[in-house]
Amino acid sequence: MREKPPARKRKQIFMTTATGQVRLAPAALDAATSARVISVVILFVVVLAAVDLTTNEAFYVYHPAVLGNERVSSAEIITASQLEGLHVLWLQPEHVVASLRANLPELRTAFVWCSLPAECTIQVEERRPTFEWRQGQTRTWIDAEGMVFPARGQSPGLPVVEVAPNVTALLPGQRADSGLVSAMSALARDFAARQAGALSEVKSYRFTAEHGIEFSDPKGNWPVYLGVGPDVTARVAMWKSLSASLASRNVKPKFVDVHYANAPFYSK
Repeated sequence: MREKPPARKRKQIFMTTATGQVRLAPAALDAATSARVISVVILFVVVLAAVDLTTNEAFYVYHPAVLGNERVSSAEIITASQLEGLHVLWLQPEHVVASLRANLPELRTAFVWCSLPAECTIQVEERRPTFEWRQGQTRTWIDAEGMVFPARGQSPGLPVVEVAPNVTALLPGQRADSGLVSAMSALARDFAARQAGALSEVKSYRFTAEHGIEFSDPKGNWPVYLGVGPDVTARVAMWKSLSASLASRNVKPKFVDVHYANAPFYSK
């Protein structure tokens, strides 16, 4: 008779533990191998997805939409936002908003939001000028919050302040003095309202370091010194009263000073 070949011995796998060696059954070995293979496959898929996410052009911001702008062009806003070419995952809206407000002081508010893959929108609100600050050939606008920003185009509805050369220039991004802003805001409201008692006949103002806001009397062409501060309406009312009194007496002063509403004076 033919002898049977000897039975193949199964390979014994042992795992060392704190209590000694434990033999692993083939089924356990197959499960461990399968788990390792699955983990490797998952890791490979994750790596591929990460590579695609960081290199795929679809996830980079290009041509964001701009809403709410009137005077400032969309191209300027996009450039100032530094948003174009940025990966949507690295985008931090607060940094974009800070960049917009730093580069474009004429923007009062700005918001940024994005949707995947990289559709972004910039919503802005532009500042409304209260008066124009003109120093030589330089024109800037100032709003009711005192923010100084570049003048864009013409705005005939704004009162203009011609500034003396020795006055420190106000640059875009700076804040104007609160007393100046308070006074000019009140005068601008009167300028726009054209109501009785308003300075509707005064088209422009001057500003000097010595007298603050001043203008030429429409009837006599002499300077009227208003100064600055929140009570400008009372000072205008005093000028109106004093002007009428001077006209009735046919007095032509060198100047009228109503810097203090309760203590006006003039010089002959």
